[in-house]
Amino acid sequence: MIQTRLLVTLPKAQCANRVRQILQAQAPGCEVLGQPRDCSQAPGCHWLQALPPHQTGAVLALLSDAVEVLEQTRHAFKSAQLAQLRKRLNRMLEDLSDNPESGKTTL
Repeated sequence: MIQTRLLVTLPKAQCANRVRQILQAQAPGCEVLGQPRDCSQAPGCHWLQALPPHQTGAVLALLSDAVEVLEQTRHAFKSAQLAQLRKRLNRMLEDLSDNPESGKTTL
């Protein structure tokens, strides 16, 4: 049987603990994790491992390209969903670019 694992990380420990309690009550077989390292499957899980530096740059470039395409076509496709997607991708790109592990160099 496949066991579901859900990673819950919140800035306040109290909030994270409360969310874990609720989730465990709603899905008793679900393993609720506080940190990626808590997962018994973490060593073999590609989702919980950091990207190698060469892949991080590729992800940043791809996100940047996607945001640019959405920006250039925003008048052709007047879609609130696409606008929200563009904004979320842009925030993710900014967050990843600000991460010291992103490989971005500061001058």
